[in-house]
Amino acid sequence: MRRAVKIAGWTLGVLAVLLVLAVTGVYLFVTSDYVRAQLENRATAFSGRETRIGKVSVRWGWVTHVLLDDVQVSNTDWGQASHLFTAKQIELDIALRPLLLHGDLVFPTLVLHQPVVALEKDEQGQWNWSPEESPVATGALNQLKPEHRDEVPLIGRLEIDGGRVSYRDAKRKLALDGTVQTATGQAPAEPTANLDLQGSIGKEPLAVHFVGGSVLMLRDTNQPYPVDLKVNYGATLLTVQGTLQDPFQFTGSNVRVALSGSNLADIFPLLGIPGPPTPPYRLAGKLTHEPGIWRVVDLAWHAGDSDLAGDIAIDHHAKPSFLTAHLTSDHLAFADLAPLVGATPESKGNVSADQKKTQAALEAKGELFPDVPLQMEKLRAMNMDVTLDANRVVAPDYLPVRTLAFRVRVQDGQATVNPLRMEVAGGTLAGEMALDVRGNAPQAHAALTYQDVDLKAFFRGSDYFDTTKGKLRGRVRLVGQGHSLAEVMGTATGDVVVTMSGGTISSLMVSLAGLQIADALVLYITGDDQIPIRCALGRLNFNHGLVVFDRTLMDTRKSVVHVNGEVRLKTQEVDTEVTADTKKFDLLDLHAPVVVRGKIRSPRISIGRLIPIPLPDFGGADDIDCDGMTRQLLASD
Repeated sequence: MRRAVKIAGWTLGVLAVLLVLAVTGVYLFVTSDYVRAQLENRATAFSGRETRIGKVSVRWGWVTHVLLDDVQVSNTDWGQASHLFTAKQIELDIALRPLLLHGDLVFPTLVLHQPVVALEKDEQGQWNWSPEESPVATGALNQLKPEHRDEVPLIGRLEIDGGRVSYRDAKRKLALDGTVQTATGQAPAEPTANLDLQGSIGKEPLAVHFVGGSVLMLRDTNQPYPVDLKVNYGATLLTVQGTLQDPFQFTGSNVRVALSGSNLADIFPLLGIPGPPTPPYRLAGKLTHEPGIWRVVDLAWHAGDSDLAGDIAIDHHAKPSFLTAHLTSDHLAFADLAPLVGATPESKGNVSADQKKTQAALEAKGELFPDVPLQMEKLRAMNMDVTLDANRVVAPDYLPVRTLAFRVRVQDGQATVNPLRMEVAGGTLAGEMALDVRGNAPQAHAALTYQDVDLKAFFRGSDYFDTTKGKLRGRVRLVGQGHSLAEVMGTATGDVVVTMSGGTISSLMVSLAGLQIADALVLYITGDDQIPIRCALGRLNFNHGLVVFDRTLMDTRKSVVHVNGEVRLKTQEVDTEVTADTKKFDLLDLHAPVVVRGKIRSPRISIGRLIPIPLPDFGGADDIDCDGMTRQLLASD
């Protein structure tokens, strides 16, 4: 018996020694340079990047603790940063029972000490972590990435200590550098994931601040996941706030998005959306998402002195992306549309500092059309279908627009406004406009007709309102090219036709235009009256920015008033003369033209005669063939 016990004792002792030697061997093997090298090789093959690990430490148990020191993952060859990822130390606890029994990844603890991530995108749009750069890793991650929040690996405590992240986009000239700090134990009541980035896009400063829920909250399907994003880009502010039932699917969303700034066109470098030029604006709505499509619904948009409402959707399935918008307005300030064509809104309205500066420069130079590049080539980035229906337009007396409706379609760099319809002074203006930015020099086109436009409405607020009547009709056919409104008008070719049959006009105005001093003095003393108009008509012929008055006249009971001369749109100068052929005897007539000359915005008006001596005019001018000339002018060449 004692021999048996002795044999058993030796046997157990030997087994114990062998077990200790085995465990020690496994530990030494696992922490050896060989295993570390194997891990590096596997990680390199998986990621497509050379990976280096300074030291590996493992403490076995049902909750196994892994410690990796000095982890380095190299960057792509064209990247600016030397490494895609580095970390001074990574601590990781892995629960083996859930993994072995159910295939669930449970990490009681994950700690990253001083991690640094460098994300980059080159001029061709390739990422330094793209599928082409690391196909094995991308394929595996696509299989492992969670599709729903309950598939997220359970992390009991995630800590990122001294984390830094950088992002470079060479094509967009975007540079961001910032910090990542998280500290989540049991799911707290307040969000605890924080991201702060500072940088620039081009010359404009950019700041990003994000606060989200904890990692534990990602798995808690009973609790909506909170998001709070704030982006400052130059004068633009973007905020996204609310909760998501599933942040991976963006479902069950209760998220509001708000955007404000001095000009909506400034959002292109930030969001890649070719927003239209606008006065200072603010907009807000509910943000929703379905696979490949983002929507902003219940949109409230205030721009300048205008209010708009509607819905916007961006479909990323199409290439390029496709934007649709349906907008309405019960209060549209017509001046707020000026930036759409490169002009500036009224200086007394809600305008940006840049727009005020542009307007002041125009006034100082006496010019009307600003030479500010519109960057119209941005229309190539996205196709669009946008409608606007404004049933109340607020406009100045000299441009009495009452309603406006149009549809804008952008397809592969070609923008078409059709149909376009405005109610102007009781009449209508309708037709189409187009902009082609496929070439190096954008080309603009306008084909518009108008009819039943009340002449009287243009004199509202003046002394001639009560004595002016008549209905206008005509057309606009123009083609020009350039990157600014000044360039387009400076190259414009086509014509503008104005006709009016019948009506009345201020007798004082006609007398002054013809320099019939005696009639003007009598009317000034006794009061103005109406004079019948047989017709008023004219055509402005545009030839590469040179505008010539063609058969531009007004036939009244007293005289025939002619307008001759030209307007040079390249230099924005006018040089015209107004003359009158009297039909009846006039006691005092200067027999001299009224000369309008100088900058188009502020021309000088003078009498074209060295010594203006009034003499009698015995008249004798004949009536114009109004019907025949009207048909000629309106006929298409």
